[in-house]
Amino acid sequence: MKDILIDGHRVLTTDEVADAVIDYARVLQDHGRSDVVHFPSIHDGELSRCSMLLGSGLLAVVEAPVAISATVLGADRACAEIVRRADALR
Repeated sequence: MKDILIDGHRVLTTDEVADAVIDYARVLQDHGRSDVVHFPSIHDGELSRCSMLLGSGLLAVVEAPVAISATVLGADRACAEIVRRADALR
């Protein structure tokens, strides 16, 4: 699991989603654009859905000090969509 750090907040999600989000944020910045992405996250130990605006602020991804053994439902689909959008701009 990884934390996405943005504007003083931490968003816990899968490694794959976090890596796709930061890659897409870089591609958006390179093209002077922004976009909103949606992906599953863990908030207070519960599965939730995050909507994040990319391209307009600083973003970091770090290893989270927590591991979740269960599959995060929807993460694969969200990751594929974020990667698809990044690839469309390259």
